[in-house]
Amino acid sequence: MAAPKTVVAGFDGSAQSRSAVWWAAYEASSRNAPLLIVHAFPVPLEELTRLRLPSEALEIGPLRSAAERLLDELAGECGSMLPSLEVHTEVRMGHPAAILGDAAAESGLLVLGPPGLSRTRRVLLGSASAELVRTAPAPVVVVRGEREHQRAAQDPAHFERVVVGVDGSACSVRAIEFAHEFASRHQAGLLALLAWNQLPTDAIPAASGWAMDWGDITRACQRELSESLAGYRERYPEVSVHQEVATSQPAAEALLTAAENADLLIVGTHGRGTFRATLLGSVSHAVVHYAPCPVAVVR
Repeated sequence: MAAPKTVVAGFDGSAQSRSAVWWAAYEASSRNAPLLIVHAFPVPLEELTRLRLPSEALEIGPLRSAAERLLDELAGECGSMLPSLEVHTEVRMGHPAAILGDAAAESGLLVLGPPGLSRTRRVLLGSASAELVRTAPAPVVVVRGEREHQRAAQDPAHFERVVVGVDGSACSVRAIEFAHEFASRHQAGLLALLAWNQLPTDAIPAASGWAMDWGDITRACQRELSESLAGYRERYPEVSVHQEVATSQPAAEALLTAAENADLLIVGTHGRGTFRATLLGSVSHAVVHYAPCPVAVVR
């Protein structure tokens, strides 16, 4: 049996990314996998500010040593919470997206915090998170939501409700698999939600005369949802699954509403077909930025 793949957590020194590391630590423990905490130094450092900094402020050695001490402290905290967890740390130089993408190449999961509060962090880490959600070779979890940060040091491993977005695409199939495995491992209930992506008909003059049979649309969506979930009940009989079709809200809005009482929201990166891929790409973008709970994005 293959050894569990490493869980990688990005750390930037912010309270939000510390919560993400704790989340990653408990997830790694539940997988019996090692945890790798990575801090990326953007270089050259002059790009971080327009101010002319003294040369000693740009010396990499002291900054690297300080970052290593911080990671050692964080690894110690994780070890205190989870004594059996294997924890490694790395400080690397380069663009955060490239560094974390490389670290995730052989991993089972990449865990990130939301963009930091400072302008510099918002530019660097915000763009890195957005890029990694699209391109990382492993599933990406963005740990966001105020209640998640409040409970991070208490019981981040407790999950009651997981939500997965379904649309019939290949990415959606992988998201459904991820959701069932996660819910099974954490003994959580699972809501599978299919949202019919409505177009704004007021923006298309001819559409105002279209006769939309919402009953037929709903039934077709229910069939697609049931077909997407076929076989999982036999493979994961311990997971309680509730199916829901949303036709009154756009996909992103429906998922964000469902996530209000969720502990994790899971979506695919892209939907089915060129136009639908654009829609579902915007859906994953929206939930990563606005969901009230952590979001897992599966390629």
